[in-house]
Amino acid sequence: MKTMKIKIKSRADFDAELRSMAKALDDGRRVKKQDGFYFESIDAVRKVLTDNRLRVWRTVRDKKPKSISELARLLHRDFRVVHGDVSLLVEVGLIKLKKGKGNRGDTQIPISRADKIVLAVA
Repeated sequence: MKTMKIKIKSRADFDAELRSMAKALDDGRRVKKQDGFYFESIDAVRKVLTDNRLRVWRTVRDKKPKSISELARLLHRDFRVVHGDVSLLVEVGLIKLKKGKGNRGDTQIPISRADKIVLAVA
């Protein structure tokens, strides 16, 4: 099971960690791949991971729709709104899009990149 970690860190802490990783790379050391993404506050998390967007992610994870159009139908929501939510979830790494073939040409198949989400405050 893949767990996506959402971490809340101050900008200063995040910058310090980034500098440390850059120094390690400059020194030729390996850097552990980060699983998850960072926000500066719980308010920032709430703005991105709204109830509707979490519902989109859960539907992708559980129902495995074959297109964004199918996802919109499953959610009983407008395609454009769902497409915008999917785009944002792709940006933060919760969903990836895979090219597929549909009845009317190429489609984008939304795929969940995690089975669960964990919120961590650092």
